[in-house]
Amino acid sequence: MCSTPKTDLSAKMPKRPFRSFMATMTLKQRKRFALVANRAEERRAIRDEYRRRIDHKAQSQKLSHPSPSLLERLRSLCEQTFKLMG
Repeated sequence: MCSTPKTDLSAKMPKRPFRSFMATMTLKQRKRFALVANRAEERRAIRDEYRRRIDHKAQSQKLSHPSPSLLERLRSLCEQTFKLMG
């Protein structure tokens, strides 16, 4: 019985009530904060969409145009060299 928790030692409430930082802002400051936060969210959405498009484009290029083998690249280089030499 000695090791059971005591109810009179419960957590004490803080002497000062908790207030969020938004509660200390004026209406004008809160509007400005919301405006900036919304713009940042829009930029993140645009950036994510751009990354998705780039990834999709890279995947589709890999599927439609497989990279040439070493022999094919060497053959292509030789053909370009002969064309330049005349």
